[in-house]
Amino acid sequence: MKTLYRQYIVVTLTVIIISITMSMLLIGQIYKSQIRPDTDAKNYGVAQEVQQILKSMPKESADAYFQSIAKLGYQIGVIYPDGNLVSYGSAFKKTNLTPEMVSIIGKDEVYHGIRDYYGSSYFMNHFANDIKNTIGVSFQLDNESYAFFIRQENATLFSEMHLLIVSFIIITAVVILLTMILLARQMVRPLKQLQQATKQIALENYDVQLTIDRNDELGQLATQFQKMANRLAENDQIKKDFINNVSHDFQSPLLNIQGYANVLKDAENTEEERVQYLEIIEQETKRLSALTKQLLLLSSLDQKNLPVQKKTYSLDKQLKERLFSKRWKLDDKQMELVYELEPVEVFADEQLMEQVWDNLLSNAIRYSEDKGKIIVTCSKKDSQIFVTIKDNGIGIPEQALEKVKERFYRVDPSRSSQSSGLGLAIVTEIVNRHAGQFVIESELGKGTKVTVILNVQ
Repeated sequence: MKTLYRQYIVVTLTVIIISITMSMLLIGQIYKSQIRPDTDAKNYGVAQEVQQILKSMPKESADAYFQSIAKLGYQIGVIYPDGNLVSYGSAFKKTNLTPEMVSIIGKDEVYHGIRDYYGSSYFMNHFANDIKNTIGVSFQLDNESYAFFIRQENATLFSEMHLLIVSFIIITAVVILLTMILLARQMVRPLKQLQQATKQIALENYDVQLTIDRNDELGQLATQFQKMANRLAENDQIKKDFINNVSHDFQSPLLNIQGYANVLKDAENTEEERVQYLEIIEQETKRLSALTKQLLLLSSLDQKNLPVQKKTYSLDKQLKERLFSKRWKLDDKQMELVYELEPVEVFADEQLMEQVWDNLLSNAIRYSEDKGKIIVTCSKKDSQIFVTIKDNGIGIPEQALEKVKERFYRVDPSRSSQSSGLGLAIVTEIVNRHAGQFVIESELGKGTKVTVILNVQ
């Protein structure tokens, strides 16, 4: 992953390199097209003036004259008729003469070394202390031909250097500024998109789709933000469904209670009818009470920081007690119960696990036909405990297996008005709180097998 810090360093270095490169290229062009020709022209003008003065000057005075010019900040090299090179002013670092330089002696030609000089460092050629980096002209003294080569000393060239430095700074600053503006826009764009998305979330509009495709912290933030928005949308829909389902599940028994309460007001009801209506009201009241308890249990389980009161207890004993409590329901439907419970101890919340076994056993009985069969087993393998409850009831369609653990989900709402659709959701939450596994296997028309896997410790 490319971090923002790493990107910033890379981009900054890239900007600096590009800026310096562009500045060097542009300054090179300025030097080539403006500064070097101007410097060449200035020195040529000085050389012409010196040449004119030398025409009327005695040979004996030439040496003193060249020394006086050198004191004005010039470097001068004079080729005498015998071929010797004499320097005035600061000595040249390089004094190798080219055939072109020697060839102007005695001719009305000009050597434009400043204009045509190429050294190893382009615009730094301006400061090359080389006799080839000069302007050269020929002159005569007492009918003898000479040539002199002249250039300004480096100390006097800083006005041109100042121009180069200022140009370099301005160009570099402009390139860096423009690049940083583009970079800032590139970095701010996803932040603005996140800002707009945040406003939508604040307005409870969770249908947010971000188009930020980055492989850095901003990309990670956008991905997590999108997940958060999707989760909020899911939770919002769950909340709405929850309210609708709770309203429906409460409304149905309340309407029944209200209806039968009104019927009881009729004085013409027989004693048998009154008892029947009261039993219905009692059943609906119990149904409301059970639903309320389940909702309260789910609400407490939703509080992730709610501690689970774990302790070590006998699981096989607990299962036997829950089976015994369901005995009358089994007898009522003439069902066969087979159980094989290995003596095991588990470290868990005893009350919560009691809810698990009650829900699973109730489902097995409720969705089995009369004279059906239920098999319950409990065994231990290594550090895990396996509890299975198997029935030969109506089973669950394959397409519904993934949804049966959802709250208020009913495979067929019409087949059982006694189910709230919360039982398996409660089982799932409790088992998850114990870091266990809850597995459902079922085949329509053949029965269902549920397995709860718990850790010993």
